[in-house]
Amino acid sequence: MEEYSAEAKAYIAQKFAEQGDFAILPATVFDQMLNEILRLDGEYMEQAGVNDGAVYDDDAAFEYMMERLQAAFPEQKMYAMRFVEDYMEYSEAYLESAGLIDWE
Repeated sequence: MEEYSAEAKAYIAQKFAEQGDFAILPATVFDQMLNEILRLDGEYMEQAGVNDGAVYDDDAAFEYMMERLQAAFPEQKMYAMRFVEDYMEYSEAYLESAGLIDWE
């Protein structure tokens, strides 16, 4: 899978905005967290071989992203689990809406 496009990022950010749970965060912190989780997801996919055809393991990806997001944002550590869960849901929704998911 290629890096997320600006369109994907906008879609995911909009889903977070619609949900509203993270409106409590300063906009700059939210943007930094979103950029970081997008980066971490791409990093996970590269390391796990997803870009080369391996299966995306939701549980492994979740653990990978949550651990690193908590380390990168220690002041928002208590939000990390929900942030990662929501991100994964919105990312999947984007991929599905764009016809990019291959359900085997």
